[in-house]
Amino acid sequence: MFCHRHPKRIAVKSCFYCGRHICPKCQWRSSYHTFCSHACYRRHIFWQSAKEIQRLAIGEVRAIWLSFYKKIVDIPIDNVFIPIVLPIITLSSLYTYTTLTVKNDNTPLLHETQGSGSSNLKIQNLPSGTQEQKFQEPAVDAAFTTVASNAPSPEDTLRNLIERKIKLRPKLSDVAKPRFITPDITRGSLMKKELSLTFDGGSEATDADEILKILRERDIKTTIFLTGGFIERYPELVKKMAEDGHEIGNHSLTHPHLTTFESNFKQQTLPGIDREFIIRQLKETAKIFRELTGKDMIPYWRAPYGEQNAEIRQWAYKAGFTHVGWTTGYRNRESLDTLDWVSNEESEFYYSADEIKERVLNFDKEGNGVSGGIVLMHLGTERKESHAYTKLPEIIDTLTDRGYKIVKVTELLSSRK
Repeated sequence: MFCHRHPKRIAVKSCFYCGRHICPKCQWRSSYHTFCSHACYRRHIFWQSAKEIQRLAIGEVRAIWLSFYKKIVDIPIDNVFIPIVLPIITLSSLYTYTTLTVKNDNTPLLHETQGSGSSNLKIQNLPSGTQEQKFQEPAVDAAFTTVASNAPSPEDTLRNLIERKIKLRPKLSDVAKPRFITPDITRGSLMKKELSLTFDGGSEATDADEILKILRERDIKTTIFLTGGFIERYPELVKKMAEDGHEIGNHSLTHPHLTTFESNFKQQTLPGIDREFIIRQLKETAKIFRELTGKDMIPYWRAPYGEQNAEIRQWAYKAGFTHVGWTTGYRNRESLDTLDWVSNEESEFYYSADEIKERVLNFDKEGNGVSGGIVLMHLGTERKESHAYTKLPEIIDTLTDRGYKIVKVTELLSSRK
């Protein structure tokens, strides 16, 4: 299968909106799906918003009708109101109050006795404690059945109908109930020239000492997301991070795959990944860090490999952790994910250290720049050369000269309020 724009390139994905096949160069990525263009991405967002508005509108209409039914019960039935409800009363009165014979098997059977000038119907074999009742009504027409003389009044009939409909309606508190969507934080405030340099520690720490040294020399405090395995493997290094004033976020216990993104590029929860699994991954990591440093992790986490969806974020949120990703610019197909962990120079996702520097410094150059940006880098890599940390001093110094302030994630997010 080849890309619809580049017939000579192999397509590795398909657009989530239009389904056209696309190569890696044509991908527009969101937090959940991949699109062939910014136009398809915006159409997807538009229709998602339209569906949500439709759902809320239907809920509001239901709530209004429910309120109307509750109020109409208390309206007195007088000569003015009777013509309005007369068709309802007439239809309901067509119910035949006939004499039924109730057999032992609870099967109703119509039983008629002969009488002069009238239809005499009576109930036989009534249950114990019930007296035999006899209804006599003049025959109006052969097309109609007889109606009981003690039929309920029009006011009672209308009231019963309305009360029956009210019972079938949902409760007002359940109608148009807003749905809570767990946040996926990818950017801070655009109004302040602040950004956060974040680092992930999964299993390797090849660049960690050099990174911490650079940050210490420039008095930069940042946010580092660590796995439980990393903390147990490098306890002294983790203590040094805490002593330097960096805040530590949660990166799971074992850095597992959580969705099917690796196989089909869709953020669908993998079999075996459930609420208990996510909570255990996060709680155990937080416990290991607390036992080592005596401090608590910040209430934020970052999914391994960036694999997450609304369901997984909801499970983590109930465990006390809000998801923090990284900043992506869909308009210009940019991202502050440096991809510094990619070691294969033949890969289309490989960027040299110089390219990583330009990737960060030129992000959204014609827009808001890196204001509120969250940059993703890593403490370890399998690269033999062109390590991203070698350009970290230039990145920090250039951003500082441009008036940007590098802060922790918690400080960055406090500016959004």
